Amino acid sequence: MAGKLHNIANVLYGKAGEVDLQSYKNGKGACKMPKMIIAVAMFVWVLSGCGFNSGSNTTGNPTANDVLSTNPDANIFMYQDIIYSAGIDWVDELTLTKDKEITEVIEQQEDGRKFKNGTANKLKAGTKFFSAKERKDILIAETEEGEIRFYSLIEG
Repeated sequence: MAGKLHNIANVLYGKAGEVDLQSYKNGKGACKMPKMIIAVAMFVWVLSGCGFNSGSNTTGNPTANDVLSTNPDANIFMYQDIIYSAGIDWVDELTLTKDKEITEVIEQQEDGRKFKNGTANKLKAGTKFFSAKERKDILIAETEEGEIRFYSLIEG
């Protein structure tokens, strides 16, 4: 047995001469470096796994489905492939001026996976949207109850 361990250690670790079998059994000496390499490799492997996408949309702008799955009560609209969301306090507090009419709601849809440009989940078809003079990232919807401001949900 000792001869086999000696030969294995010499082949694996490129050692010439005798290997101290007691050090080998205790994890010292010839085995120290490979254990360190294995530990570092495992650590890197675990860390690299943390960056994998777990199925959610982690890069790019949020989709209607992303927004509605985290907040089913959200009031959203899709325009130029961007989701706009209402009910954001700081947006509602801004002093804004309605500018040009730019689009309108084409259809109302509860299923976020079926959203396309012109789709809203709460606003009625035909609701008009206007740009805001002061901000390019905010749309103003004109409804029977008054104006509703929608902020673009852009990542980054």
